[in-house]
Formats: sequence, C-alpha cells, structure tokens
Amino acid sequence: METIISVIGLLAAAVVFIVVIWKGLDVFTSTILVSFIIIITSWMQWWDALTAYADGYIGFIGSNLFVLVIGAVFGELMGSSGCAESIANVITEKLGVKRVILSITVLSTVFVYVGVSGFVVLFVLAPIATVMMKQAGYPYRMIPGIIFIGATCSAMIPYAINITNIMPAQYLGTSMGSAPILGWIAFAVSIAVGYFYMVYAAKKAAVKEGTVVDASQPVKIEPTRDDLPVFGIALIPFVLSVVLVLLFSNLTDMDTNAVVVLSLFIGSAVSVILCFKQLKGVTKIIGKGVDNGIGATIMAAAILGFSGVLQSCPGFQAVIDFVLGLNMNAYITEFIGLNILAGIMGSGTSAIAMFFEHLSDGLIAQGADPGALHRLAPACATGMNTLPNAGGMVAQLRWMNLSLAESYWYVFVTSVLAPMIGSAVAVIAAIILY
Repeated sequence: METIISVIGLLAAAVVFIVVIWKGLDVFTSTILVSFIIIITSWMQWWDALTAYADGYIGFIGSNLFVLVIGAVFGELMGSSGCAESIANVITEKLGVKRVILSITVLSTVFVYVGVSGFVVLFVLAPIATVMMKQAGYPYRMIPGIIFIGATCSAMIPYAINITNIMPAQYLGTSMGSAPILGWIAFAVSIAVGYFYMVYAAKKAAVKEGTVVDASQPVKIEPTRDDLPVFGIALIPFVLSVVLVLLFSNLTDMDTNAVVVLSLFIGSAVSVILCFKQLKGVTKIIGKGVDNGIGATIMAAAILGFSGVLQSCPGFQAVIDFVLGLNMNAYITEFIGLNILAGIMGSGTSAIAMFFEHLSDGLIAQGADPGALHRLAPACATGMNTLPNAGGMVAQLRWMNLSLAESYWYVFVTSVLAPMIGSAVAVIAAIILY
C-alpha cells in the first residue's frame, strides 16, 4: 500500500510541477514544492530528501556549467557581431522566406547527425534562426520547437554520431548502421509530423498577429545595420566550431563536454578577432553571455535536484520494476519501457543504459533481432526525453528568455509527440519485418 501511495505521489508531483511552471512560478520554488509532495507521500526523511536534491543540483552544475556558459557566450557573440544576421540574410535571400522553417530543420538535422551536441546546436542556430523567423514574419517563441525538429530526430538515422545511437551498440554488439529501414521510417515520420505542424502553426500565428510576409515575391533583405560582416567572414566562427567538434570527437579521447567547451571557446575567440569592430563593448557582451549561461544552468540544476528526490522514493523503483517486468512483444516492450524511463529520468541516455543493462539479453532470448532493438532505441528514448523535467531543454529556453508557457507546446509537438509517432510506426515495421 505504501508503494502505491508513493507512485500516486510521484505522478501527482509531475502533474503539479507542470501546472505551476506553466502558471509562472519560478523553477526553484516549483521543484521544492513538488519534492515535498513526494517526501510526504513516500514517508521520506525530509532532510535526507533535500540532501538528494542538493546532490542532483550540484551534480548538474558540475557536469554542465562550462558547456552552458560557453554556449551562451558564443550565441551572444554571434548575435551581437552581426554574424548571425549576415548568415541568415544570405540563406533567406537564396531559399526564400517560405523555406525558413525547412532551412532551420535541415541545419539542425545535419549538425546533430554528425555529432554536434543538441546543447550546441540550439546555441549556434538560435541567433541565426531569430533573424530568419523575423524576416518570414513568424514568432520568436517557435524557434526552439523548430530547431528541435531536426535535433531530436537525427539520431534515428543509421550511422548517426550520437550517444543514443552509440550506446546500444555497446550493449548489443551491433553496428551503428543496424536495421537502416527502421531508422529511416522513424526519422521520416517524425520529421514530417514536426515540420508540417510547425509550418501550419507559424503561418496561423503570422495571420493572427498581422505579420504575414508575401512569400511569392523575391526576397531582398535590408540589413538592420551598416557594419554587418560579409557572409564569408560571418561563417568562419560558425563552421569552425562545428568542424572542431567533429575533429576533437574523432581524433582525441576527450570527454564530450570538454570537446564542446574547447570548440566553442575557439569559435568565440575567432569571432572576437574577426568581428572586433562590430562588437561594441566586447567585455559587456561576454558578461551578458556568462550571466545568461549561469542563469540557465541554475534553472536546469533545480530540475535535476527534483529528479534526485524522485529517484530516491519507493514509487520510482516500483515504476522501474514495472518497466523491467513488461512481458509482451519485445519491440513493444522497448517502446513502452524506454519512453517511461526517459520521461521519469528526464534523460534518454540514462533510459537506454538502464533498459539495455537489464533487458537486452532477455529480449534477444525471446527472439528479438539485436539490430532492430538497436535502431529502435534512439527513436523510443527520444519521445519522452524532453518533458518539463528535462533540465537541458529548460536551460535552453531560459537562455532564449522564453518560458515553458510560451514555447513548450511547440517543443512538445516536435520533440515528444512527433518522435513517439515515428517510433511507434517503426515498431510496427519491426514486428512485420523481424
């Protein structure tokens, strides 16, 4: 009975958290509030629980502070120097405003596919996307949802250099290109759902807000300033950062976060050198980026603190036991199990590790194809990976000065709903083909 009450408390805490965040309560207060719901319903020692909160809070800061701060600084420099506007102007003029959402989707897909972190992609693309969306008459609040279309789904593609595609190979002994048909099915369906929804939503919002742009006319962009860097110069810090991530990831054994920090640091330094004349008050610009990065880190850390309390309660273990005890078709088990674990833990990576560590041998013994299990994993673990308890996603919204109430619906459609639909279709294909 105590376990059942704990599970109910866990679910109630999740619902209350979403509601109070949506209503505008600050993240720290919200996470403490819902932590006490779990503490009370699970009969936990309140100080021990808050200690678990502090451990999760401090752990996230220790792991991600430098990544989020340098990412915020890089994004600030790209915007303030005019590099973002210069790149956006050329892309928009060449492809037209009606292809703005497609352009952003393709860029984010390619970057994450070749191994660039989702953290980095948003920091790098957001300044460019901001200009492009304004030129197309689309709302700023939709940018995270659009970037997440490609960033979320690219790991489903065979041979994606992404941790969620690498980890299954470590447990199953499979190739990173295993079961390619399933990956392309999941990717195509997920991308289509997210892309067409965002096109529909953006056009609807533009009509409602009176910002519609005539997309049938040739685009001629009027720069907002006279000292914009030329396209070639503006592109250097952008491309250099991405190339360095690829090089350091493949040629060294550096930690992923170390690769990101070093690459963006060099990219930031190069942007300062190349665009020193355009950067009016470099120290203030860098300081603003640092402040925004620290603020985003602290907000995300509070959510991870709450996750520490959640994972300490009996109800959490009961949910884990339920997932690990599922007895149905192997591919359906993977779909349900990875989604539940990713949703509760706020991490698709952690979900894959726990799921395959405990269940991979049993599923293969049931007759499941290892390659199919591998290919479904990045898709299934992605669906519930960006609920409001996902610290990284919340940090990114905070950096863009967007609240969950403003932007989360679009993020939900493109990074939760769309991948769940895509992975469900891929599961059906796996049942038929394997």
